[in-house]
Amino acid sequence: MSVGIYGTKKLADVNSEDVDVLFAYSPSREELGEVTFKPLYNAISESDLLKMIGADGMYKLRLPSNIFNNTGFYSILIKPKTFQVIIKDCSYVVTEDETGVQLSKKGIVIPSAQFRKTNSLVGWSVEYFNSEGIKIRNLNKIITSSDLVSPSVNTTTVNRGATTYNLDSTGSNLFITLSPDEGSIVSGGGSPSLGDAGQTILMSNTYFDPISIEVEMVEHDVQTLSYALYGNTTRDNENGILTYYDENNNVYRQYNLFTQKKQFSQGSVDIRQIRTNLNLNQDFESITQGLS
Repeated sequence: MSVGIYGTKKLADVNSEDVDVLFAYSPSREELGEVTFKPLYNAISESDLLKMIGADGMYKLRLPSNIFNNTGFYSILIKPKTFQVIIKDCSYVVTEDETGVQLSKKGIVIPSAQFRKTNSLVGWSVEYFNSEGIKIRNLNKIITSSDLVSPSVNTTTVNRGATTYNLDSTGSNLFITLSPDEGSIVSGGGSPSLGDAGQTILMSNTYFDPISIEVEMVEHDVQTLSYALYGNTTRDNENGILTYYDENNNVYRQYNLFTQKKQFSQGSVDIRQIRTNLNLNQDFESITQGLS
């Protein structure tokens, strides 16, 4: 009997609600440039996502030319979408099994405005801010369940008198359970904190790993450099215009060529000066007509 081998990685299939695309610009390696990443799109639609990244699973990044239009370095961060939320409560959800026994589970409560569906946040990551508004480093938990709930007065023996929550498909809050939520049975360090009412948290999906890309925008690429090295050129000895052509023999760049005598010493200087106004009369086909 053979033993099957199964892969555990799959292509991410995300939509516009799952992705944040941020960027920062620096004109050179020596300059710091922008220190804060800003969103490429304030609100990205499905069509924009398809134009920029591509179809599900295999993605190609397309950058809008109206933003990436300066020479220099662009740092691009593609990451799971992040939401900043304030914890409303840290309490228990109470349910009953088929025998009428009440069961309770500890978790945190957040508004459901952004997350309408039950279990819409399972697998998401939660990070915490401290009381000074600084994100606590390397502290995160994973959401194991998220259910719509409504508050009720606790009548159980656990935390009696405090507000607890019942499952309610029309509720305005989400009750979230997190992992880890129990202390070590070896060290007996007590139950870990899941958060406090009023504490700010960051919530993000875990559909894919964050990706950082650096893009260098340059004035010339390999193709345009080849025009000067290997492309067709003409030199008009009457007006001193040197012309470079692209692969279709269109005028790509022109220079004025002239020789100037030195003013205070003997000799002369050969000068090549770039032209800002192209002389389109220097048509390659017309100039070379009749040549074999």
